[in-house]
Amino acid sequence: LYNEENNVKIGTAYLHILFYNYLKKIKNKESRLYCTISAYNTGAGNVAKAFIGTKNINKASTYINNISSEEVYKKLIKNLPYDETRKYLKKVYKRINMYGSI
Repeated sequence: LYNEENNVKIGTAYLHILFYNYLKKIKNKESRLYCTISAYNTGAGNVAKAFIGTKNINKASTYINNISSEEVYKKLIKNLPYDETRKYLKKVYKRINMYGSI
């Protein structure tokens, strides 16, 4: 728990699993990134719930693939079930360019 190096490795592994496994059916990479950021904080089921009202990420992926990445972001900010996750997504989104340059 208090080993920063281990936490970074586990966190990045989990992000990888979310992006390339759980959310792989989301075709637009920007949309998938927004969903990954949100799922990291609240779980893929709650991301699905923001779009279709159930926790079925495969069905939600079909819906997500038919809207723009901007609409995905707005829908997540509006419909994620927890305020903490909405704030987390906004915070990471604002800093995404900074993270990319590291």
